[in-house]
Amino acid sequence: MSASLRRGALAALAAASLLALSACGDGDKDGKPAAGRSGSGSAAPDRGKEAAGPAPLTAAQAKAALLTPADLSSGWEVDKSIPAYDVGPTAMQLGKADKAACQPLLDAFVGADNGPKAQAHAMTDLKQGGEAGTMMSLGVTSYRQADAVKVMQEKTDVGACGKFTAKAVDGSVDEAAGSELTVPALGDEARGVRVVFAATDEGVSIQHDIAAVRVGGTVVTVAQASFTTAGSDAFEAALRKAVEKVQKAGKA
Repeated sequence: MSASLRRGALAALAAASLLALSACGDGDKDGKPAAGRSGSGSAAPDRGKEAAGPAPLTAAQAKAALLTPADLSSGWEVDKSIPAYDVGPTAMQLGKADKAACQPLLDAFVGADNGPKAQAHAMTDLKQGGEAGTMMSLGVTSYRQADAVKVMQEKTDVGACGKFTAKAVDGSVDEAAGSELTVPALGDEARGVRVVFAATDEGVSIQHDIAAVRVGGTVVTVAQASFTTAGSDAFEAALRKAVEKVQKAGKA
């Protein structure tokens, strides 16, 4: 899968997911989800809501929590080849697997077509080193807390996915291999996977390291794609900073 095909597939996914954007959340015009609205004056606290966890982030809070080049080491810039508008969480998807057991590896945790309904989602794409460098997709997806827990507990049969095929939205098909990825123990829980797309006659191998961290009802996703198996330092630094920004956004 070449760089142009990879970015073209992401752009197509982003455009397709605009249809899902209007369904994201129960918020009203001020961007605040219904679950986050407070009661009047001296009303007794709703213990049911307290047990359900914090209110989901608003669209504005999710967007404010996204990483920018200034949050990372030098050399990173916004990838302008990817549409800059907000999209639904399915835009995090890498494609469709030929084995149902392997689809979660391509969903980047939050991208399942039949997954829980997100209340707010924001996404950005950064790159370092030009067209042949490293790409990083960063997503902030906020749910009701019970749904976020379900997202993180989605079973992934990595053992069955040592080799499978993945079909991108542009119709290209690539051989892929999945494995577990150890990530820093951040937030309430954290998970990671690695998906490597094999080299073809038209392109080169691409390694995707994908991590998700749950912070209350919000799932922070960082996906690093590289053609030269980039190291983990920038990846882990981005994940830590992204979690920090979501934690601050939830208190704002």
